[in-house]
Amino acid sequence: MTFDRLAAPLAMALCLSAFALFVPQINAGGGPPRSVFLQLPDEAPTPDVQLTAVPAKDGEWFVTITASDFRFTTLCLPEAEPVPLGHAHIIVDGQKVASAYHPVVKLGVLAPGQRHIQAVLRGQDHRALLGRQGMIKADIFVTVPKA
Repeated sequence: MTFDRLAAPLAMALCLSAFALFVPQINAGGGPPRSVFLQLPDEAPTPDVQLTAVPAKDGEWFVTITASDFRFTTLCLPEAEPVPLGHAHIIVDGQKVASAYHPVVKLGVLAPGQRHIQAVLRGQDHRALLGRQGMIKADIFVTVPKA
């Protein structure tokens, strides 16, 4: 009976110990985690991203992403080359709301008030693109009027 009560906590302790031993080795070389970010080569131009947002007559919003030195594509790959090619994630007030495979994205109706909209460029394997200055993104704030 005592062994049964100790088995689950003991198994959990062993799993956590293994995790603590091996996780530091994943990114032991430093730099951004490879599973999350796609570092563009230093010799490649870093894309410049600008956002504009405009309301439509029906209350929905459209975001236009203007990105120099970046090309949008609908093709996704399990492993992408570090090139400025891919799509963007659109984030409103900290929550991802869309993937942009083209420069113009329909967001739909936004809640009234001030909204923070971001576009983060992603590689073809969905990792966030990093340039020399960090993550390649653009931010804007829009004020959505009450209906």
